[in-house]
Amino acid sequence: MHWFQAQLTELSRLADEYAISQQQSTSNIINASEKIRLKRAEFIDAVQALVDKVGKIKGISACAAYHDGLILAQSAQLAAIDAFGATVQDSARAAQQGAALLGLGELEQIVVVGAQNKVAMLSIGPLMLCIASPKEINLASVLNRQA
Repeated sequence: MHWFQAQLTELSRLADEYAISQQQSTSNIINASEKIRLKRAEFIDAVQALVDKVGKIKGISACAAYHDGLILAQSAQLAAIDAFGATVQDSARAAQQGAALLGLGELEQIVVVGAQNKVAMLSIGPLMLCIASPKEINLASVLNRQA
C-alpha cells in the first residue's frame, strides 16, 4: 500500500472510531464525554498531521480539511481560505446531488480543473480533504511517492 493510501485508511479508521464513540450510550456521561473528546482529538490531530505533510510535498500548492464548509486543518501557505472553503462546500453539495441522481453511491472524490490549477477533494469520514496543485501535476504520483 502506498504512503498516501495508508494515511487515508488510518484517517478513515479514526473517523469510524470517533463516530462509534458518539453513538455509544452509557449511564456515566462523564466517561462517555471524555471518550468522545479523546477520539475527536485523535482524529483531528491525525488530520492536521496529514494536511501538514501533504502541504509540504513538492508540487502541492496547498492542503486543507473541511467539515460542512468549516476549516478543521490547513497547510501553512493557503491563500484565500474562505474562497477555498466556499468552493469545497458548493462543489461537494452539487456532486452529492448529482451522485444521488445518477446512482453513483457515496461520494469519494471530486476534482475541479481550471486552466492553471486544480483542486482534488477527497471524502474521508465526516470531512473533505482538499489538495490544490498546478494543473499539470499528477497528484496520484506525487502523493504515493512520499514516505
